[in-house]
Amino acid sequence: MSGTIFQVKSVNIGKIENLNYGKTIISTAIRKRPVQGRLFLTKTGLAGDEQAYKDHGGKDKALCVYSYDHYAHWSNIIHNMINDSLFGENITVYGLTEEKVHIGDIFAFGEAILQVSEPRNPCYKLAKKYDVPTLALEMQQIGYTGFLCRVLQEGEVSSSDYLQLVASHPKKVSISQVNHVKFHDRYNKEALERIIEVDALSESLRELLLKRLNK
Repeated sequence: MSGTIFQVKSVNIGKIENLNYGKTIISTAIRKRPVQGRLFLTKTGLAGDEQAYKDHGGKDKALCVYSYDHYAHWSNIIHNMINDSLFGENITVYGLTEEKVHIGDIFAFGEAILQVSEPRNPCYKLAKKYDVPTLALEMQQIGYTGFLCRVLQEGEVSSSDYLQLVASHPKKVSISQVNHVKFHDRYNKEALERIIEVDALSESLRELLLKRLNK
């Protein structure tokens, strides 16, 4: 599969805002918008992008990637559907779904090099944004979470660049498999050990899975 390319629909950034969702005021940067032209991608994310949630951002979670292939599914659930950065992802891409992506896979993107570190963890702000109380749970159930990346090499990127697979991790632990263990098969010792052994796994997720394994 090395050398496979995936077309990028958009590169998205957003600023932290205090938004009213029903009776709740939320500090969030989830309303990301597509950017035309080139942006510099650093070890901690795209220039001009912000994160308000403590579990977003940082070197292991510099970029959130989501497949546009799933938008059709969510159009049946989300009434005020948008067509850009539906779930606040930085990169909306065609074809790169959770079963095709492995922890530790390395992608070239413009001048930058990315490495997949963990699945995206659906948070309550998605449910608030779209007024679908069960949205985060539904994402967990179906596994359409997207995934997070660290930046191995900084550089300029744009929506006209492709995501090109440079190297698939030899352990072949897919995002779908990790989601299954995280949300469904929570105490499967063999599966937990297989995931934890992947050197490229984010430290925060490794700690969570180690706690489960030790139980």
